[in-house]
Amino acid sequence: MATEDTTPVAEPAPAVTSKRRWRGLLTNRDFMIVWGGFTVSSVGTALSNLAVPVLALGLSGSPVMAGLVGAARLAPYLLLNLLAGVFIDRWDRRRVMLVADLGRFAALATVPVAYAFGSLTIAHLAAVAFLEGVGHVFSAVAHLSALSKLVPEEQLASANALNEVADSAAGVGGSALSGVLIGLARNSTLGAVWSYAVDAVTYLLSGASLLFVRGSFQEERPADGRRSVTADLKEGMSFLWRQRLLRLLMLMVTSINFLQAPLHLATIVLATEDLGVNAGLIGLLLAGVGLGTVVSAFAASWLRERVSLRTLALGSVALWAVAAAATAAAQSVLLLAVGVLLTNLLWPVFAVSLVTYRLSVTPDHLQGRVNSAFRTLSFGVEPLGLALGGALIASLGPRSLFWGAAAGQFVILLGSAVAWRRKQVPRTGAAPLEDARGPGRRADGGP
Repeated sequence: MATEDTTPVAEPAPAVTSKRRWRGLLTNRDFMIVWGGFTVSSVGTALSNLAVPVLALGLSGSPVMAGLVGAARLAPYLLLNLLAGVFIDRWDRRRVMLVADLGRFAALATVPVAYAFGSLTIAHLAAVAFLEGVGHVFSAVAHLSALSKLVPEEQLASANALNEVADSAAGVGGSALSGVLIGLARNSTLGAVWSYAVDAVTYLLSGASLLFVRGSFQEERPADGRRSVTADLKEGMSFLWRQRLLRLLMLMVTSINFLQAPLHLATIVLATEDLGVNAGLIGLLLAGVGLGTVVSAFAASWLRERVSLRTLALGSVALWAVAAAATAAAQSVLLLAVGVLLTNLLWPVFAVSLVTYRLSVTPDHLQGRVNSAFRTLSFGVEPLGLALGGALIASLGPRSLFWGAAAGQFVILLGSAVAWRRKQVPRTGAAPLEDARGPGRRADGGP
């Protein structure tokens, strides 16, 4: 029977300076190619983040239907994440990422084609959203699981920080581009369709970049001795559950994601209906807010080495509650932007520490399953949160949703603070940690 990890964990001093870590990372050819493709596809994702709700609202005129389309995009996290982890630990990770990119390109390209022929429907949009979600599940888990193979362990935090920088910068560029496309089009629906077309091209470029990577994305694996899918699932989930800190973080992030899933849609509805802001300006506003997240992402690696994971996690939840309350009370675009900015600033810092810790304690042959098991719950609740949020927005309005999110995150803060006091945890998520397999054996921090 699996036993819970009760080994005290400690953080060794960094082996190399921050400057040397960044220099080594930026001269890592394979990582930079993968990072470049990730950046391009992240621009496409940012385009869709605005285009999906705008197009769904334009076709249906209903926040409920827009919420359901958004839920379809997130549903694969709940339905497929666990299985994706099993097969990513078996299959070639680069090939998985390539197929996922090409599949998303093909699915998204059907939207402008259908619109041109006057046959685009909400059902079509939901189907494309679901297929895009499937591609994202497989690509994201494969990319995350390959990271500890692409870079040495002492560069993991910097690599995660650089990914957050790319994601944040792409959010700025993608939101701005989507806002421009929507603003220049004769109506917001057509502008959202143009955004879909550009998004499709980004996935094509991202997939093509993978063809230039020379190194392997995983360790060599034996061809025989493969177990059942059920046994592989059990091994990954058992490892995750025995890691007490990972278990707490998973429950925290799951609860937070459930509450925050509909806030993007609520922001758009609040801005357009309550504050009278057009959709094009919303895209530019989100781009401006995203500039702050780029700075935050650059600082994430530095903060991770100097601030405890407990402080970062609990402080983030407290500030997220404040941000939701500030947005709920906003009577101007400026105050709305402050609430959105505060929310976005915190995610890169929290994510770098959390993901680096998780990658450091998980061996390579379990990376896919542990990452996917964590994401199944933490991201899998988002479709439910978005679907319920859309219904609440339609019945009670966006401000009530923000007040509810603020209250819920305050409850999460109290519960997490109590639970954290009972655990022995590292100062931060850095460096090799004692493995759940027992004292004296260390997780290899990846391959």
